[in-house]
Amino acid sequence: MAYKHTQIGVAMLVIFGLVIAIITPTALSDAATPLFWFAFAICFGAMFLFASLSIEVSSDTINWFFGPRFWKKSISLADITAAKKVRTKWYYGLGIRLTSTGWLYNVSGLTAVELSLKDGTTVMLGTNDADNLLSALNGRIAV
Repeated sequence: MAYKHTQIGVAMLVIFGLVIAIITPTALSDAATPLFWFAFAICFGAMFLFASLSIEVSSDTINWFFGPRFWKKSISLADITAAKKVRTKWYYGLGIRLTSTGWLYNVSGLTAVELSLKDGTTVMLGTNDADNLLSALNGRIAV
C-alpha cells in the first residue's frame, strides 16, 4: 500500500455525542417511547459508522471508506485527470454530500483533495493529510 491515512471524525463525534447527551435524560425517564429508542439507536449507529474516514492509495486505485469499511468506494487512478487541495464550504456539511461541484466524503474539517475524473465529474475526499495524499497521487494519475 503506497498511502494509507485515517482521519478521526472529531466533528462527527462531537455532534453525535452532544445529541446523545441531550436526549439521554429522556432515555432515563418514563417518557422514552419506541420511536425515541429508534432515534437513539440511529444516533449511536451513525456515530459508529461515521467516526472516521480512511483513504488508501495503491499502485492502481484510490479507495476510501467510513468507520468499519462502511460505504467503501474506489476509483482507478487511470480515471483521474487531476488532483488538488481545496477548502470546502462550511455549509456542505459532513458525511456523504452531493455538492455543486460533485460528491464530498468527509468527517471533520474543511480541507479536502478534489479529484477530477475523465468523465467530467469530481469527487472531494475530506482529509487532514491533504499534502501527503497529493504526494502519493503525484505521478500516478493520468494527465
